[in-house]
Amino acid sequence: MGGSNTKGAREEEMERRQGLLKDLILRLHAGEDYEQIKKEFKEHFATVSALEISMMERRLIEQGIAVEDIQRLCSIHAALFADAVTFAQTISSESEKPGHPIRVLKEENVALEATFDRITRLLESYLEQPDPDLKAGLLKQVDLLWGFDKHYARKEYAIFPIMERYGMTAPPKVMWGVDDEIRGLYKKLRQMLETAQLDNIKIIFETLRQEMKEMFIKEEDILLPMVSDSFTEEDWLKVADESEEIGYCIVHPEAEWKPERVGPEPTEEMGTVPEGNLAFGTGYLTMKELENLLNALPLELTFIDAEDTVKYYNNGPEEKIFMRTKSALGRHAENCHPPKSVAFMKQLVADLKSGKKDKEMMWYEEFGKFVVVTYLALRDENGVYLGTLEYVQDAKSIRELTGAKRKLSD
Repeated sequence: MGGSNTKGAREEEMERRQGLLKDLILRLHAGEDYEQIKKEFKEHFATVSALEISMMERRLIEQGIAVEDIQRLCSIHAALFADAVTFAQTISSESEKPGHPIRVLKEENVALEATFDRITRLLESYLEQPDPDLKAGLLKQVDLLWGFDKHYARKEYAIFPIMERYGMTAPPKVMWGVDDEIRGLYKKLRQMLETAQLDNIKIIFETLRQEMKEMFIKEEDILLPMVSDSFTEEDWLKVADESEEIGYCIVHPEAEWKPERVGPEPTEEMGTVPEGNLAFGTGYLTMKELENLLNALPLELTFIDAEDTVKYYNNGPEEKIFMRTKSALGRHAENCHPPKSVAFMKQLVADLKSGKKDKEMMWYEEFGKFVVVTYLALRDENGVYLGTLEYVQDAKSIRELTGAKRKLSD
C-alpha cells in the first residue's frame, strides 16, 4: 500500500510540473513578456529533465496545438531550459570513440561552426567590395555548408525512427520542422548570393547562423542525452550503418566504430517478415504487391539473365514503345531482335558482361515521343554478372517541365 501511495505522489508531482510547463509555454505562445515567463520558470524549476520537455511537447500536440506552433516556440524552449536541463545519465564513454554517431554529429557541428566563421569573413569583404573572385570563394564555402543537409538527414532517417519506436514521437516532429525551416533559410541565402541580391543578405545570413547555432545546442544538450538514456548498442550500430549510406557533413569519420563486444556478434535483423512476403535487404513485399509495383513504374522493363535468356518483362505503360509478349520468355535475346539489331545487341551485352561498361544510354525522338533507352549490367555483391536490365521510357512530359510544383493538384 505504501508503495502505491509513493507512486501516486510522484505522479501527482510530475503532473503538477507538466501543468506549470504547459502554462508557461502557452503564455509564451500568446505573446506574454519573455523575461517575465523566464523569471517564473526559474522560481518554479531548479532543474527540468529532457524527458519532461519531450512529454510536454507530446501533450501539447495531443491537445491540438499545431506542430508548426511548437516549432516557433522551440528556440525559446531551448534558451529557457538550457541552464536547467538535466539528464538521467551521462553519455557513455563508448560514444567518445572515433566513428560513433554521437561523436560524428559533434565533430560535424564543430566543422559547421568553422565554415560559418569563414563565410562571415568573406561576406564582410564581399559586401564592402563585390569582387567576382570573392563571390566565387564565398559560393564555394556556402556550398560546403550545405553538408548540414546530410547531418540533418541522418537524424531524420536514422535516429528519429528509433526514437519513435521508444515512444519519443513529439521531439522528432518538432525538430524535423525546424530542420526544414533552416534548409529554407539556406536556400534563400544561396539564391540571394547567386543573383547578387545583397540588400538584406546579411540579415538572412545572421538568422541562418543563429538558427543553426541553436540547433547545435538542441542536438548536443537535449537530443543526444535524451536518446542515450534509451538507445542500445545495437541501435547505435544501426544508426552508424545507415549514416554511412546517407553520407556525412564536411568531415568524414576518422574510423569505423566497432564496440568491444563480449560474446558472439548479433545477427542482423530486419524484424519479422510476415508470412507470404518476399524479404529484401530494404523491406518486404507480397508477390502481388511486387508485381503491381513493377507494373506501375512508368518504364518498360526487360531482364535477360547471365546466359542471355529473356527472363522477365513488366506489363508497364499502356502504350508500348517496344512490344513484348510472353512468347519471348525463355528465348535467347538475339532471337528477340530484328536482324539489323543483332550485331549491336551482341556487342552491347558483351561489353556489359565483361565489365567494359556498366551502363549504356540512348535517346531519340520518334512519333511525338522522346524515347530514352537504358541498358544496365546487374552484378552481385562480389561483382559477378547476373544479367542486363533494359528500361525504356517516353521522357517527353518530363523534358517539358518548367518552373516548380510543390503543392498538391486540385
